Amino acid sequence: MLYQKEQEAIRKELHKDVNNAAMALAREVNLGLELLYAVKNHFDAGHRLDARNFQPLTSGVLTRHPSFKSIEWVDIVMHHQRRHYVQGMEERGATSSQFNIVELDENNQLIPAQRRDMYFPLRFTSGENNEAAVIGFDLGSTPVTRQALKTSFNTGVPVATPATTIERAYGNVRGFLLIMPILLDPEQLGGEDTRDLRGFLVAVIDVNTLVNLAIDTVINDGINYTLIDSTDPNHRQVLHTQRVELAQMKDSLAQQPANPIFFAGREWELIGYPTVRYMQERQSWVPLWTFLIGSGIFLLICYLLYRLQSRAYSVQVQVDQKTHALKEANSRLESMTKCDGLTGLYNRTQFEQELEREIQRALRDDTSLSLMVVEVQHLSNYNKQYGRMAGDQLIRQIAQVLDEMLKRPGDLVCRFTGSQFVAILPRTEGAERLAEECVAAVNRLQVAFEGEPEDRVRVFVGGVTVSDQKEMTASRLHAYGEIGLTRAKADNDTGWHWMEISAPVQDKKSIDP
Repeated sequence: MLYQKEQEAIRKELHKDVNNAAMALAREVNLGLELLYAVKNHFDAGHRLDARNFQPLTSGVLTRHPSFKSIEWVDIVMHHQRRHYVQGMEERGATSSQFNIVELDENNQLIPAQRRDMYFPLRFTSGENNEAAVIGFDLGSTPVTRQALKTSFNTGVPVATPATTIERAYGNVRGFLLIMPILLDPEQLGGEDTRDLRGFLVAVIDVNTLVNLAIDTVINDGINYTLIDSTDPNHRQVLHTQRVELAQMKDSLAQQPANPIFFAGREWELIGYPTVRYMQERQSWVPLWTFLIGSGIFLLICYLLYRLQSRAYSVQVQVDQKTHALKEANSRLESMTKCDGLTGLYNRTQFEQELEREIQRALRDDTSLSLMVVEVQHLSNYNKQYGRMAGDQLIRQIAQVLDEMLKRPGDLVCRFTGSQFVAILPRTEGAERLAEECVAAVNRLQVAFEGEPEDRVRVFVGGVTVSDQKEMTASRLHAYGEIGLTRAKADNDTGWHWMEISAPVQDKKSIDP
């Protein structure tokens, strides 16, 4: 806990340091915006735009803000105005050579700008630029700057471009463009109609210089940091990285993002990474000593508890053994109360309980319920003739046959009396087929029984399927089953008889055994 508290305190201090750096960077960016707004207000007031008043005004801004590499004035020229604009610039002597609206080709050579609906040529510039290479350069020749200029043109608000390497005309700096629209009529600033734009003020800002000016005097020298442009979450762009140590922490303190910096449509995020030195200067030995002393006390207590537990364990083992033996005895007793000891099938008591449950389920679901009664013919005579042991073996064989026949999850076979078995058959279509199969299966056993027809053991099967809910009671189901069994005995040829009870009651008798 002490270690976690100490880590939390370091985390808060790191977050504070990174946030302070982010706020310093935000102040530096806003200062640049304010300086650019000062120039904008000058031209919004209606001052004449020419090289004589543009250079002195912007040079002061460049001096006060070293991250500004240059400030340009950009005109707006529609395609149908291009020829007149070029002629006008040549008449005013914009450059020492022939003037044209140009752009860079794939080899970074100036060529006449391709045909576009709208051009954004540079008219004035101040700063570290080669003026001859800048004047007439179309800022709309690249997709990024063209989109930013059109956004500012349509909205009338300042727009910043993503950071990139600005080549040739801007001195090959790693920076971004800050675009400020200038209106012909200052009263329309912020209005919906921005068609009367006078032009744009464009500041070329060096990202590295901007970050160094803002952060180097604020952030702790034990923190590495990275500045990311997170305007587009799907394309996060690293703008600047500062590493004072290559080693990084591996724990949860390895990354601390500051609050986002918002300006001119961009969102920047400053992320700080603590170095090993930063952590070592703020960590103490108190958590370690506390851990060692606490571990010693803990081990002593564990030893004493172990001694007590070992004594209790021997007593618990004896209790568990007796509990286990009692559970096994209860399980055997419960099994004896539910099952028939000879066949392993459910006994009569369990049959009556299950029959009541199936009747309630059939009434609730409005389904049919079938009951089958199987009786071994002359079992008492078989016991007298072959002995009780043989009779028990015969009962087990017939029980196994019935159990193998009725394998559906809902089927239940029980031993009802000494010579009778009953089976509950819920939702069984064609249940009479099971009665016929039961007689045939016992016949296939070919158990010898002299004095009986065909000299073998036979069974009689009576069954009923009840779909009339008024007739669906335990007593009636069993009574109908007994009636079916009586008719099966009377029809000695087939050995089985099945009944269907519905509204009206229909009696379906077997045709072929």
